[in-house]
This record gives sequence, structure tokens and C-alpha cells, in this order.
Amino acid sequence: MLRLITLSIATAAFAAAAVADTAYVKPSDFTPHLGQTITVEVSFSDYCCEPRYAVRTDTYAVIGPDGVSSSPDRIETLATTTMLEQTITSTGTTRISTGERLGRTGEYVQVDGTYYLVNSPDAELMHIPSGTSVLSSQTVTVSDAYVTVGTQDWGAIRSNLGRLALTPAIHPSSAVVGSPFIVRISFDGEPLAKQDVILSNETQRLYQQSETQAQTDPDGLVTITFEAPGTHVIMARHRAPAPSGADTDIRSYTTALTLNVAPH
Repeated sequence: MLRLITLSIATAAFAAAAVADTAYVKPSDFTPHLGQTITVEVSFSDYCCEPRYAVRTDTYAVIGPDGVSSSPDRIETLATTTMLEQTITSTGTTRISTGERLGRTGEYVQVDGTYYLVNSPDAELMHIPSGTSVLSSQTVTVSDAYVTVGTQDWGAIRSNLGRLALTPAIHPSSAVVGSPFIVRISFDGEPLAKQDVILSNETQRLYQQSETQAQTDPDGLVTITFEAPGTHVIMARHRAPAPSGADTDIRSYTTALTLNVAPH
């Protein structure tokens, strides 16, 4: 029988559509001074970083250098973006996050180990073997950014948040043009090998350039060399069976990290 499905995530269509379901977290200052109040723009977008859809959730978190999580000082939801306000009261590195946010639902089938979306206007026609079960699915998104006052530390970076994790092996406040930046991609603590990773930045948007794509090694590590300064978003997506007690059969996890890349 014929069903409507998407292309597999290994195809070029993944790169073209990946950013549409990705939220960015963009602080007004990535290196504030102690006691400074910053604003943080959070939005789902087709591009880095042009607000399109506000991120509505009660899971927002500010994780301090000691790893302790709290809610942002202030949250305001507008038509195309959500604005956070936070006074930075600790030296070191603070993580500002959407938290693990449950989103829209859909349906998938699994064929030869790959999940395909069905019954969606985003899908394409493809033959599915008779008797293939249709699985319910829900999106799960996490988007982070880090700000540092004074000395860089790792408490907030190493705090656990979400099943699909992008953990920098180089401190995120050290990202610089021309220097390798290493990120570990893991799921439930285990490295994801051959995982597609998408990199987008504001320069690509301004000049209508495509996002770039890389893939993790057997240890779940991906090395990125930034070619331009400014704001960048690194994202990965992984589909897996939902945890026990979930309302759907599987979940589609997307995790993103927003970075400010310094010039040479």
C-alpha cells in the first residue's frame, strides 16, 4: 500500500528542514558583568537567528555554576518570540535553557530501522510494506545558551537536562573563528555515532546560504571549525522509543546550542 512519508533523516531534506523545528536562545550579552540584568530572546525559527514562533513552555530554567536550577526572573511571551530577563548573580558560567519541552504530535512508521513520518503534508509518497504498524510520536526540544562572568567553569555545562544532550568538550565561551570546537552528542548518556549535526549562523541567513552538516565519530564527538564570527546554532535530532508512561510510542528529540563565536 502507499502512504505519505518523509525522506529519511540521512538525506539532504533533513538539512534543509532541520532548523524549522529548532529554537534558539540568544542572550543580549554572552559575557555580562556580575549583577548585570540581561534579556534573552527565545524563538523557533527557519534561520539563525530570526524570530518566527514564540517558545511557550513552563520548563524554562536558569542553571547556575553550582548546577542548581531555578526559573528565569521574568518571562514575557510575544507574537514571534519569548523574552526572558535574568540578573546574573554568580561568577562563572550560567546555562539558560528552555528545559525539555514537549511539543506537537504526529505519526511514524519504522522500516529497516529508520523512522518515516506519515499522514502529513510534509511527507512524500513511498511504498510501505503491508502490516507495518503506525506509531504515535511527539516532539521533545531542548535549547541552551551559556553566559560567563569572569572565570569559565563547567558545573552548569555538565548538569543533566534531557535525554538527547549536546555537551561541549571545549568551553562554549571559548568558541573562536578558526579554532576547532568539539561537542559530544549522547542519548541517555551513551554516545551517538554517525549522528547528523547541523550548524547554522546569522551570516548564512543574510547571504541566503545553506546550513552546513557534519557527523559524529564512534565516540559521539563532532569537531566544528567556525568560519565567521557571530551567533551560531548547533543542533541534532534523534528519534527513539518514548519512555515508559509516555502518551506516544516514540519521541522525536531535538537539542540545540546557541553560541557566540569570537573573531580571531
